[in-house]
Amino acid sequence: MPQLSVIVHGPNTQDHLTGLLDSLVAHPLPDVEVVVAAVGDWARETAGLHAPQLQVVPLPDGTSDAAARAAGAARATGRWLHFVRAKDGLPPGSP
Repeated sequence: MPQLSVIVHGPNTQDHLTGLLDSLVAHPLPDVEVVVAAVGDWARETAGLHAPQLQVVPLPDGTSDAAARAAGAARATGRWLHFVRAKDGLPPGSP
């Protein structure tokens, strides 16, 4: 069981999701899993390009942030959860 689940949630706004996922899969950390609650077709397709390094939870367009976080949390297996919006970024080296 991983210690930390990073749950990325939301639509692929202005293609920010691509950069975020590129960063997460380029620097994998031990005991960390990445779950993407992908809202909409574009987010699902973008996340799918990064599989199998991460898990994708496909969600329909219009899914609220709360519902996307809940769906990602339901799929996560880590002891701790860290939520990141798809349009946000993470500093290099951080989970």
